[in-house]
Amino acid sequence: MGQLPDLQQDGISARRISNRNRIALAAAGLASWAAGGAASFLSGNGAGAAALVAVGGICGVLGLMGRWPSRVSMGGSDLFWEDVQKTVNSQIQAAEQTGEGETVLAELKELRERLNVLQRTGTVPEHPAQAYDRAVKAAINRMLPGADTLRQQRRSREVADFVVRYRGSELYVETKWRSDPAQQFGGSTLPSLVEHLPPRARLLVVVNAPPMPRAHSIVKDALGERGRIVVWRDVSDDHALGEALTSLLGKEVDPASQS
Repeated sequence: MGQLPDLQQDGISARRISNRNRIALAAAGLASWAAGGAASFLSGNGAGAAALVAVGGICGVLGLMGRWPSRVSMGGSDLFWEDVQKTVNSQIQAAEQTGEGETVLAELKELRERLNVLQRTGTVPEHPAQAYDRAVKAAINRMLPGADTLRQQRRSREVADFVVRYRGSELYVETKWRSDPAQQFGGSTLPSLVEHLPPRARLLVVVNAPPMPRAHSIVKDALGERGRIVVWRDVSDDHALGEALTSLLGKEVDPASQS
């Protein structure tokens, strides 16, 4: 049986775990512990069984403690939050020195900020791209009362994020979030998307940054009047979104929704 990790709380003060997360950790710990115990008798994979028991022990202890530790010790090795932060910071410095691109650099900085929030609060913050998706969906529902805005189950560059069904018409919607809204959207991911759309499909690309001419060309050349790109950042851009929806669906959106 493997030795359980030592959960330390020295250094940065440990943060409280919410009751819901404690319940989830306890449930996961019991499930993993039970699976590991069964595997130790039914399987020849002793290392795998020991790992399951160890993970179950970690989750169970965290659920009972009710606080996130600042250090985890396992097998004589320590992992500190400071180590994680130093690794991310070194990657940011390397990206700045090698000029890997503003997108990569912005994503690394976003990752660092999310890790800082996790350390302070004990919960993983929502990624801004996910928040943008929710906001776009809400805006579409404002423009098209009664529409079904469905997220696609498969996440891929070849599949649009949403399908909107409204009064017998169907529209595919792809969202593109940039960490720096001042940086133009080049449309490099659009060719594979338009190539795999169903025949005669209509596509609306919603971005939070100004698109380059080549992005418009990709959509226009592939779809003609059945494709558009619109810039939407917040409710102040609802009018532009409403016009794009009207153009593609061939139906007027609710006028009151744009007031």
